[in-house]
Amino acid sequence: MIVRLLRKMNVVLFLVLQGSFLLIIAIIASAYNFNWENVFERYQREQLTLNAFKMMDDMRNEHLEVGPYTGDEKLWLNRRATLYGILISYGPPDGGPPWFDMLSRVNEDENIVIQEYPLISKGESQGLLKIGYLKSLNELDPNVVAYRQTMRTRSAWLFALIVLVSVGISYYVSRLLSAHMERLQSTAMKIRQGHWNESAEVKGPEEVRQLALTLNELSRELKKQEDWRHQLMEDLTHELRTPLTSVLSQLEAMIDGIYEVKQEWLEEIYDELIRLSRLMNDMEKLSEAEAARFTVSIKRTNMVQLAERVYRNFQSMARSKGIRLQFSNPNVPCYAEVDRDKMVQIIANIVSNAIKYTNAGGRVILGVGYSEDDTIIFCSDTGIGIGPEDLPYVFNRLYRADKSRSRFSGGVGLGLSIAKALAEAHDGRIEVESELGKGSVFRVIVPNKYRSWEAPYAQDAGRSARAAGG
Repeated sequence: MIVRLLRKMNVVLFLVLQGSFLLIIAIIASAYNFNWENVFERYQREQLTLNAFKMMDDMRNEHLEVGPYTGDEKLWLNRRATLYGILISYGPPDGGPPWFDMLSRVNEDENIVIQEYPLISKGESQGLLKIGYLKSLNELDPNVVAYRQTMRTRSAWLFALIVLVSVGISYYVSRLLSAHMERLQSTAMKIRQGHWNESAEVKGPEEVRQLALTLNELSRELKKQEDWRHQLMEDLTHELRTPLTSVLSQLEAMIDGIYEVKQEWLEEIYDELIRLSRLMNDMEKLSEAEAARFTVSIKRTNMVQLAERVYRNFQSMARSKGIRLQFSNPNVPCYAEVDRDKMVQIIANIVSNAIKYTNAGGRVILGVGYSEDDTIIFCSDTGIGIGPEDLPYVFNRLYRADKSRSRFSGGVGLGLSIAKALAEAHDGRIEVESELGKGSVFRVIVPNKYRSWEAPYAQDAGRSARAAGG
């Protein structure tokens, strides 16, 4: 329970902030006390100097600039020094034996402050005055003791107030910051429970705002994916139900004697079964494509010749629709390590789509490009194009942008999914740019050197074998 409480963000923030405040307060208190002691010591030295000048002035007035002194004169000097709260030693300016000495009464181990001042009278140095102050007297002087106690009391109240204020600030800031995270957590939990329309308030620190925006984007994306899954099931159900319903109704009519068993009825049933078989074949191809990473047969291939072969195969299909199909040759051989059959399937799916959704009089261009590391196969057309709201989903299974008139309305929407899976099996990718009503450009980008998922393990095995052999 305690560990769980200490993991909560508001508790962690409070402890961190309060710990930082207390550390700063401790540093300030130490610096304050050190500075106060220095100030007090400097004040005592200044007072010592002031008392020294007073003492020398009194000695001039009493004409005691030069010793030796009588008993009464020594008594007067003793009373005067006691009045000022100091200890003095006065002797010749050349440092000879003192005429009057109170400092000899002090033990050497006692903490005493001593300063020296020459006594000047009539323009000449008459003697050397040593003046001292016992620091231990600070604990006996009522004024000093009262002053120090007052300062300690005020400091204690001041620091207590600062600690209380820091506790309040730490609590407020920790609650303020954690409140944003708690709000985001609540929104995330609702999204997790399937409330896709939930959105987080975009307020608070910049990082929290960015997290809220990301969470909202994630919520919208999950909503789109959920809608797409529903649409996928509806499309798949529709694609299966339509031919099955047609076949069942016609067979039932024949069994009941409503229809005669004629050649044309059997051909219609056969066409519907062919449609079902085509759908199953496409689904099977997609499954095979998604598992192609484990079945690809890699060979070094001239990609220009491969693409040109696909171009020749689709010439008749393009001419039958009144479409001009062109090939853009880079005029240099472009070699890549690919599975030839699967690469032909990728290009064929893209070119087939381009011809299928380009109106008569349009143009389709198939070409090959290259870079130092990749081979790029592109196919551009002047067809109906794809809207920006549908562009991110064109490679999803059975996705259709517009059932009445779209780039995907003529089939079940598996061709591009298959092409994408096969490209990824080559460690490549497919990119698309499109504008509704103006056409599209698809690019298949595959690395020139195949990077299999087995390559890292093969390299490690090779290193181990060499190490064992060595």
